Amino acid sequence: MPDHELPQSTPDANERTILIADDMNIVREPIAASLRAAGYEVLCACDGKEALELIRSHRPRLALLDLNMPVLDGLAVVRAMHALPSAYHAQVILLTADTDRDRMIEASRLGVKDYLLKRCFHFSALLERVTKYVPLPKPAPAQPAPVAEQSSQAAEPVKGKSVKLMSPQECVARAQSALEGQTLSGVILHVVSLVASPRADLSEIASFVACDSVLSARILQVANSAAYSSTNGPITSIADAVRNIGCSTVSQIATAVGIFDALPAGNSDGFDPIRCWQHSLAVAQLCERLMAGVDPASSGVAHLVGLCHDLAGIFFHSHFSNEYARVLEVHRATRRPLDELEREFMGLTRETLLKMILSQIGLPECVRVPIEAFHEAEREGKVPNDRLSRILRLADRYACGLFLAPDSRSSVQPLSRSECRAATGTENPARPDSVQFRSEILALTGILARLGPREEAALLLPQTDAVDARVWLARDSSFSTFDPVTAALESMVRVDVRDRLPLALQEWTDHRGLVTISKTSTNAALSPAQLPKPITAAMNGTVPFLWTVSRVEAETKEIGGIGPKALPVSLSDLTEFIKALPPRPNALRKASA
Repeated sequence: MPDHELPQSTPDANERTILIADDMNIVREPIAASLRAAGYEVLCACDGKEALELIRSHRPRLALLDLNMPVLDGLAVVRAMHALPSAYHAQVILLTADTDRDRMIEASRLGVKDYLLKRCFHFSALLERVTKYVPLPKPAPAQPAPVAEQSSQAAEPVKGKSVKLMSPQECVARAQSALEGQTLSGVILHVVSLVASPRADLSEIASFVACDSVLSARILQVANSAAYSSTNGPITSIADAVRNIGCSTVSQIATAVGIFDALPAGNSDGFDPIRCWQHSLAVAQLCERLMAGVDPASSGVAHLVGLCHDLAGIFFHSHFSNEYARVLEVHRATRRPLDELEREFMGLTRETLLKMILSQIGLPECVRVPIEAFHEAEREGKVPNDRLSRILRLADRYACGLFLAPDSRSSVQPLSRSECRAATGTENPARPDSVQFRSEILALTGILARLGPREEAALLLPQTDAVDARVWLARDSSFSTFDPVTAALESMVRVDVRDRLPLALQEWTDHRGLVTISKTSTNAALSPAQLPKPITAAMNGTVPFLWTVSRVEAETKEIGGIGPKALPVSLSDLTEFIKALPPRPNALRKASA
């Protein structure tokens, strides 16, 4: 139908209908979902022609138009709309990736009063603009919950009663609102997609990055930092950055910048998204290194998988922490299945919510699918089937061992030789230099998060203090040397790694504690019972002994007051063990002298 022709019947304008026109699904769909959750009727168009057809057929009150669309761009749609009778005119907010002065002047001349930059707006700002033009009716005052129901939730949360905290609809609406349009921007998403593709082109990546001035500035800042700088002098253009540090690294920085800007703030329970993101940066670097030894062409995708692996969890923790704390409380008291309690209390399982959040963020399928497989396997206590998810599992565990963990409640456990071989083709993958690696991750986190001096100083503080001591670590030979437990201990003390206990006092003279890592508690060779008596006597009758096992058998009993501790072991427990090490007794000082 030609632009000047109108349908025979003129529909009534829907007072709450909003049109969103954008050729990028990652921009369009999250905004639509968020506005629907707020109570609006939403129409979506993927180009200007479709937008104009919806304006004719539905007469929306407000149109959110992408400035750059195929067929008809945003300004062309506005011109065509103004050629229609005034009953079809909608208020317009432009969605734009740039602030071209001439185009903004033209938009103003056409009556456009508002615009939003895609790269930095949040849903709260969008909703404020939308309600300015299309107010929502005020909701009826909420009725207070019956006193009896309130008291039953407060007094008896652990008896497993059906306490419906949220409906499925409320859960979905909160998740959509939580993201507040904080998906990856169109430019960043396109850069990620290009690098995830085997046909990535350096010049094409550089041209897309250059479209976003803020992103360009941040990439140049990182490219000139100590972590990436070269001997060729300062990098002054995106093209130079791509050539000097590679398209994969540019993509990594672009993705990190986009996600950092989308991260929610911490909440009152001590959750710190910056610490979580620091962990993700470490996992990303480890994923890339591990994959490079197997399939170098896929190392860039592996980096992106590590970078984004816990993003949905960060949003979940930020916005559902109170409800999930209640779920875990009942689970601990009743041992009822988590899936069952999640559906009962929240309407949906945590896994369903995480998948929805991850999907709404807009990651490419080659990045999203391994992350989903990893989390599903973790939840079921299994090892993932595909290589990339297995590599993610190794990297996630080892990053915690380097004390680049989300928080001190994180835990560590050893990795078997067979598990490492299935993921990387080798039983003992190369371990990074822990001091250098940790320093690089902390420095990069500070740059990307744009922390102030005080926040950066707090981030650089070690999660635990080093102790001037030496411990003996006896590890089952079936475990790989790529060991998170060893890495965690080495962050605190000097460690002698062996596959056995010390045999004589002469071997023990400079040690103050002993840690064993065994598959089962029935492995007599690594139990406290095998410790030579002269060593026990020299330590005044008690040797600090941390006996960790993958599986505690029912028949296992304490030996000399020491019982087996099931793996994984928390970082806080390891820290407390090291802090409690006694000074070296006089008998050992004399023996060493």
